[in-house]
Amino acid sequence: MTRYPNEIVFLRLFRRTLGKRIQRFIVLCLILLFFNYVLNTLNINQGPYLQYGAMFKNEGHSINTFNDSITSVSHKLLVVIASHVTEIKTRKVIREFMFGIKNSLRQCMEQNGSIYYKFLVKIYQGVNYKILKEFKAEVMEYDDIVEFPNMTVNVDWQKIVLTWIQSLEKEISYDYVAIIDSHSVLDLKKLQQILDSSVINTYTLTSKQKFYLVWGRFDIQTADDMFIILGRGSIDILLNFDYFTMQNRNKTLTELFPNRISMAYYYFEVENLTNESKLFFINDQIGMIEWTNSVKTIPIEKTIGVGHVYLEIDVRDLIAHLSITKSTICHPIKHEHGKLSIALVTSSFIYDDMCMYHIADNITENKRRYAKKHGYSFVARSEEYTQQRFKKRKDVWGKIDVIEKVLPHYDWVFWMDMDAVIANHDITIEQLFENFEKMIGKEKFNEISFVIARPKYDSMVSAGVFLIKNSEWSRKFLRETQKQRRYYNYGLREQLAMAVLMRREEYKNGALYLNEDDRTFNTYPDRYIPRGFVVHWAPDYKCPAENVLDGIKKLKNYEVNREYTFTLTHSPVPTELLIDQSEDQILL
Repeated sequence: MTRYPNEIVFLRLFRRTLGKRIQRFIVLCLILLFFNYVLNTLNINQGPYLQYGAMFKNEGHSINTFNDSITSVSHKLLVVIASHVTEIKTRKVIREFMFGIKNSLRQCMEQNGSIYYKFLVKIYQGVNYKILKEFKAEVMEYDDIVEFPNMTVNVDWQKIVLTWIQSLEKEISYDYVAIIDSHSVLDLKKLQQILDSSVINTYTLTSKQKFYLVWGRFDIQTADDMFIILGRGSIDILLNFDYFTMQNRNKTLTELFPNRISMAYYYFEVENLTNESKLFFINDQIGMIEWTNSVKTIPIEKTIGVGHVYLEIDVRDLIAHLSITKSTICHPIKHEHGKLSIALVTSSFIYDDMCMYHIADNITENKRRYAKKHGYSFVARSEEYTQQRFKKRKDVWGKIDVIEKVLPHYDWVFWMDMDAVIANHDITIEQLFENFEKMIGKEKFNEISFVIARPKYDSMVSAGVFLIKNSEWSRKFLRETQKQRRYYNYGLREQLAMAVLMRREEYKNGALYLNEDDRTFNTYPDRYIPRGFVVHWAPDYKCPAENVLDGIKKLKNYEVNREYTFTLTHSPVPTELLIDQSEDQILL
């Protein structure tokens, strides 16, 4: 078909125009799709929620409600265990049977499981110092205790607990809180299954009811100290509504049930004032029961928790009877291929003079923070020190027992005495290894199992800070150190024993001896220079606690402000008081 020139020109213009419009349309569509993706991803401009069902949107393990800005670790259940300072053995049993924590040899550096737990410990004045020593060691070792040191008998304990829970929301997010007494046995896995199902006995809960849940046992005097399960939205209401604790219309009930949450139950539920509050109460007489002194009377299928169980043997029998399994609170540290497992190990033993008691938390935080930053484990031990009396030697020998116990669990152990602190958190153990390889050669360093320094002007090595590898050489060296009985109660004890052994031909090749070294990892305060790695307050003429605490504060300031200038205080032992170590002090 013949086309005229005018027609051809028209068709070309039409195609060009249409092509450009199609291109613009496609570009516009792509832009709209992109903005829609951004809005959905960032939850921008989604408008107000009109129904509670939309408000309680499940994302992962968290009921995302009124605080979408939480960037903390998300947990299904926050477990708060109320305890007294003296109940050290009870807490040990709870750790083992509820969370599978038998000891402090391999620690959870971060609670990143579905459950997050803490012991909230009341400390009454007048507690025996021996108990305080043991308790402080427990605090250092497990990192699962929150102390309330100035408690009085008549304090509103539940208000204190709720206030602490409220403050914790800045660090973690959670769906539910289980507040239990240290003498209660609770099946956490069964509890979580029930909460997930939204069915509690005859109740089928809505999202709103779960958010404002108050679930416990309120018909027995003092029963609400056994266990209470709270939805996240109930915390603020229970804290802020003080009038039901002050103006409860039934004074007899106030005397019988003095606890804040029980009062709320009787105020809103028993007196039929539920319209005044969003709280949803469940008084559970089926799943939450009081101990009847025999497991044979405890129903297996329906029981979630048993309260007021005071004997350890009864706790063990109940756990077996109810087939309660341990709950995982953290996932183990995953090391990259070839990455060494390293533990920073220290003493948590407080001597009878209580010298380091008041700064133990500061010292522990310093070391634990460093270990967590670099993916190391942190291990503090005290029991090995207390057992030295059976071996008839000085407490300080507990250090060797600790190393022997911890070392098989790691590739390397970095030992630091309690009075040694990390001054520079940016230096890693791996960097030290690289420096040692440059110093003596990589092949030769592979044969090294022990790295220790002799500070300048000292007559022997300092056993306050050292590195030791999990090897046959180390096991033999530690065993031989234990056999040096002449130093059990003489001179510098374990330090002198190690120094003497290092002079033997059989141990020389396995040890890297840093002679006159004040910089690598053992620096005395008066020799500290900015950005040094470790500062060691030893030997000290008097209790070093005040100087150590002052040093930690100054070093923290320096971390923030590199222009900050300071000096570290030290109280060295006068020369005339130094113990003569005789010929055994000959330098290596």
